[in-house]
Amino acid sequence: MVRFLTAVIFGIALLVLFFWTTDLTQMISSLKRTNHFYLILGLAAYFASVWFRTIRWRFLLLTNIKIKTSRLLPVVVVGYMANNILPFRIGELVRSYYLNRREGISTTTGISTILVERVSDSIALLFLIGVTAVFVPLDETLSGFSTVSNIAESIIVIFFVLPFLGMFTALVAASLFRNRTERIIYKVSEPLSIRIRNMLRDSSSKVLDGLQSLNSISAITKVLALSLPVWIAESFLFFFVALSLDIHSEFEGMMAMVSASILVTGITNIGSSVPAAPGGLGLFELIARESLVLMPHGTVSRPDAAAFAALTHACLLIPIIALGQMFLWANGLSLLSLSRRKANPLVD
Repeated sequence: MVRFLTAVIFGIALLVLFFWTTDLTQMISSLKRTNHFYLILGLAAYFASVWFRTIRWRFLLLTNIKIKTSRLLPVVVVGYMANNILPFRIGELVRSYYLNRREGISTTTGISTILVERVSDSIALLFLIGVTAVFVPLDETLSGFSTVSNIAESIIVIFFVLPFLGMFTALVAASLFRNRTERIIYKVSEPLSIRIRNMLRDSSSKVLDGLQSLNSISAITKVLALSLPVWIAESFLFFFVALSLDIHSEFEGMMAMVSASILVTGITNIGSSVPAAPGGLGLFELIARESLVLMPHGTVSRPDAAAFAALTHACLLIPIIALGQMFLWANGLSLLSLSRRKANPLVD
């Protein structure tokens, strides 16, 4: 409970900072100009992104069980709903518990596939950020972030790139060299008691089962390729929200706006991936706002950027929470029951 309250307080503090450093009158004025037609298109793009996520997760799980995408969709939505409500990415555990309940797949295996998801997300976002460098001078954006945050450019690059590349490399190595990985685990666990040793070996085997989608170059390529439409679709949400607020008029053309949307999507999602406040509350708003303000080829004011950040985050949070709750009600479940539920011991 203490950790939960700490995370919530942290998010609220960042949200207060966001509003404190924004001209609220101008921000509200900008929100009143919202074109709801573009907002609907943005929501459609986001739900397309969720569908692509489900297709990718199905691919990651295919090595364990065959399952229809339509059947997997509620599990994905409920997991994201939980992430939006609970701190520390607890939604990933909820999704694994729900998967275990519906399909009998080990919770540990489910979590390891979700880990692959998260890392491949970061790699895909870094790739898209790199692609935008053709149209947007990233050095200017990086310099702007360095000035605002008072953090050296090299530190920002290291924070954004190395952890994800390192984790992805480690997961791929563990999958490609599974036998060697298992031998190391067996050797390390030898001094432990029989109970702990067997539990560690069993759990590690299930984790490696979840990494089977990374056991060949072609499989790795497919995982990364399936990650691109996820984020391209979500970038369209950012783009349509900007259109709904007439922010595109503050850029040097539509291509500059498209590039900025992709770049802001990448920076915001990587920057707010810290598993703290529910749904990245506060951190998302601050990073999205400053990213848009610092975009080259654009002259977006901070109040307009704040309206964009708040509206985009609302579009990401509210619909998925509502849909997730509908799925739970339809199955006679609650988020609390899934959060506290013990996984099936026969398959966990």
